[in-house]
Amino acid sequence: MTLRREDEVAPTYASPCEALVDASSRLRALCATVDDATLAAELRTLARLLTAVCRELTESPEVTEADGDAVHRAGAPLPVVRLTQREQEVLTLMSRGLRNKEIAAYLGVSERTAAFHVGNVLAKLGADGRIEAINIARALGWLA
Repeated sequence: MTLRREDEVAPTYASPCEALVDASSRLRALCATVDDATLAAELRTLARLLTAVCRELTESPEVTEADGDAVHRAGAPLPVVRLTQREQEVLTLMSRGLRNKEIAAYLGVSERTAAFHVGNVLAKLGADGRIEAINIARALGWLA
């Protein structure tokens, strides 16, 4: 794991949660390179905190994402839809914070195909973004 230098361009993320997941994994990787046990323990604590914040963002019905990923509200009617088996797989991977590129690698398909499936999931659920789709799926009992 190499750390990003200040002169490098920062990665772009589809959502704040995606950024938190990336930051958390970077912190965990950094722990393995640190010789100071106290510092490594603090880095692991920060990584767990970021993961908890991400979980809270995706589970809390009161949160509204600034980037347009609305959270499904408790009183809103749930859509009546059927997802294909592949779309269900994609939804599960989305709920784990995977990006299209990672979903594609996991499923052994192209990134374009993964993006197509993600788009189908969002459209069928009537969601404006991944977080809203995940919250709708949780409300429907499709995700734990």
